[in-house]
Amino acid sequence: MPFIPRFIADAMLGHVARWLRLLGYDTLYYKSINDWKLLKIAKEEDRILLTRDQGLFRRARKYGVRALFIEDPSVEKVLALISIKYSISLEFNKEDTLCPECNTRLKHTTSVAEISAKIKKEIVLKYKEFWICPSCTKVYWQGTHWRTISLVLDVARQERLKILSKIKPLERRVSNGGA
Repeated sequence: MPFIPRFIADAMLGHVARWLRLLGYDTLYYKSINDWKLLKIAKEEDRILLTRDQGLFRRARKYGVRALFIEDPSVEKVLALISIKYSISLEFNKEDTLCPECNTRLKHTTSVAEISAKIKKEIVLKYKEFWICPSCTKVYWQGTHWRTISLVLDVARQERLKILSKIKPLERRVSNGGA
């Protein structure tokens, strides 16, 4: 069975947590939490700590917690880096996505009866597919914002290719003895 990474993001990476959840990756995020608590959760639950805090990153490594220091604030570049380092997919899977707000697996539905009381009638009439969060009860659909979501994921995939194209020639030089 392949390793499916689980993450925990520090307070500066809420936007990354939401993107990872959208892509189906279990990602904890707290707006306000002490560093020691983040480290404790990461260690106990075998989660990868994503952080922009160099000190926290060093403490995580010292404590034996897998961690990734995020330098670039661009969500596209961050997703590209995480996809390379932890082999995550940068493709949206409508059957395997988590609530961006609470990290609960979303239920995919095409049943208007399930969602009609929770959202505006215009939305119900305009869209065919919906996702319901069984925990926070939010309803999602691929509205006009979906173009932006698709664009961000396209750019992340392009960034991934750019990074890999820089790594591959370097790997070849190293394997050839630096020649």
